[in-house]
Amino acid sequence: MKPMNLSHSLKAAAALLLALMMALCALPALAETADAGTRTVTAVGTASVTVTPDTATYSLGVTTQDTLVANAQKTNAAVMQNILDALKALGVADTDLQTDNYSISPVYDYQSGKLSDQEILRGYSVSNSASVTVRDLAKLPQLIDAAVAAGANQTYGVGFSSSEDAAAYDQALAAATRDALRKASLMAGALGLTAGDVLSVEEANDVYVTYAGSKSAMYDSASATPIQSGMVTVTANVRVVMSLR
Repeated sequence: MKPMNLSHSLKAAAALLLALMMALCALPALAETADAGTRTVTAVGTASVTVTPDTATYSLGVTTQDTLVANAQKTNAAVMQNILDALKALGVADTDLQTDNYSISPVYDYQSGKLSDQEILRGYSVSNSASVTVRDLAKLPQLIDAAVAAGANQTYGVGFSSSEDAAAYDQALAAATRDALRKASLMAGALGLTAGDVLSVEEANDVYVTYAGSKSAMYDSASATPIQSGMVTVTANVRVVMSLR
């Protein structure tokens, strides 16, 4: 076995130590460079475009009750058919009518007794509703009144939209992008810096459409049905990330 060369070992250890020290000394400079290169500012821009609605969608339906479920179903079907026929007679196309709910449920009377609460079956309730798309807003009050006259006793809100929604969103998206860039520059300036390159840009949300509407309501066929379509507001949000100089 050859004797260990102590001098050679010491030189190797010293070289390794020197390399480690040099690497440690370089770390702060590297970190500082990395931090300086990744300083960013993030801003969210918002913009809205308002358009006139030209389409309405609402749901209407009928609920019937009877001691026998078959009778409740039969009556409900006859009334719902009358409603659909009335809407079609006023020009609503088959493709603009769609059933959105059909349910059957028991009807109970609840009586509180001395020993326990009791449920007494009184019959059955059948509900049938359909969504209606109206493409001529001038006919909307007439359509609602005709449905009520035909037997509808429930509605589930009125919503408005516009065929210009997509074009309006494109306009809002471009304006929101400009707004985000403006905010990023403003925030950078407040820090005594300048907004540099755009590192990323993305939609901060899907399209938001705000429209006039009404809550679920019950109608008396003798009541008038005033409708206000209002305006449709399309909103877009954009998030941008920019470097700081």
